[in-house]
Amino acid sequence: MISNLVNDLADLFYPRTCAVCRRVLLRDEPHLCTHCLQSIPRTDYHRTPFNPMEQLFAGKFAAERCSAFFFFRHDSDFRRLIHHIKYHGNKECGAYLGQLFAEELAGDGFFDTIDYIVPVPLHKRKLRRRGFNQSEWIAAGISAYTRIPVRTDLLEHRRENESQTRKGIYTRWLNTRDGFHAPHTPGIEGCHLLLIDDVVTTGATISACAESLQKSNRVKISVLTLAIAR
Repeated sequence: MISNLVNDLADLFYPRTCAVCRRVLLRDEPHLCTHCLQSIPRTDYHRTPFNPMEQLFAGKFAAERCSAFFFFRHDSDFRRLIHHIKYHGNKECGAYLGQLFAEELAGDGFFDTIDYIVPVPLHKRKLRRRGFNQSEWIAAGISAYTRIPVRTDLLEHRRENESQTRKGIYTRWLNTRDGFHAPHTPGIEGCHLLLIDDVVTTGATISACAESLQKSNRVKISVLTLAIAR
């Protein structure tokens, strides 16, 4: 009761707003209002055989299964979800969306054979500047629901890349090539790893991570992202 009173007072002076529509949130609305939560443009790729995300990686690496939570469009207000996490420091929203996505996937058996969750790493200089890795927070949310361990020791980002935002497919591939390193790790041979990132556009970053992991260790790879550009 006291906690609710404190939270209500905080909301009165510093109102929390929806990450999408900016409407003032109610007490039981963590980061999104109920309307926006229901209106997320979900992909439902986990229910689509050889979905567009799986097609994106075909011929680049062997992916077991792939899915994204929602579509990322530059003309959509839902793009603010990624900006809210990545550029405005609301890492807790990343964990919240990760857990929400995991709840929707679990009923279809998406996680049944996954051994470890592996977030795409940031280069150490970018990590210092930003203060957190958004992919780790998304992974933490998924792990909180599934109880699958998160491993941050299986993949390293060794070369700081330029921003990928305005680059084409080939330039993105050049920008990420050889940027990641997966040390040989005894005990994970044959394991099924789930790669986590915030947004997939051309697939260059995910492909570079997966290729590095499969080159150093005999593992199976699946992919989850919060969004896919469309």
